[in-house]
Amino acid sequence: MNLKTSAVILLVPLILVACMSTSDQLGPGATAWSGYKNWYKATPEPNTGDPTGFLGNRHEGLNAYRDIYVNSIGEPTNRGQQGFPYSEGTIIVKESFNNRDTYEAQRNPELTIMVKLAQGTSPQTADWEYILGAAGSRRGSGESGQAVFCHSCHTFAAATDYSFINSHFYAGE
Repeated sequence: MNLKTSAVILLVPLILVACMSTSDQLGPGATAWSGYKNWYKATPEPNTGDPTGFLGNRHEGLNAYRDIYVNSIGEPTNRGQQGFPYSEGTIIVKESFNNRDTYEAQRNPELTIMVKLAQGTSPQTADWEYILGAAGSRRGSGESGQAVFCHSCHTFAAATDYSFINSHFYAGE
């Protein structure tokens, strides 16, 4: 193998990682949702199965138990006391557990987070930033692969500002 080929082999993974980077953090850091368990709980009972019809194997799949929490900024919209869209600074946290046992033990939830950004910040995602993991290490807005992946499903909830779980959902609207 010549020097040129070796250089290409070494550079291609670096270029791919840079392209797939989700470091385009626009919203707050992970400490912004560290106390989410004290927020408004949007799911009166844990959500199971696929209540939206769009879940498939995402968010721990069909056997998962999920709870949704909304910070005080987004609570009035989620409760139906204020119209859509959600206000800038809204944070929605979804806990997903593999099954009933892990839910009851509150063991190892997968967190997925949505942060409402300032209007016009990320038109490709309707100004939402999507985050996987409590540490916020996998983030996506704009044209990042992470955001495109998440937002492609959330477009089905465009009428409720791309959030599936809210007071309208439980009211059967």
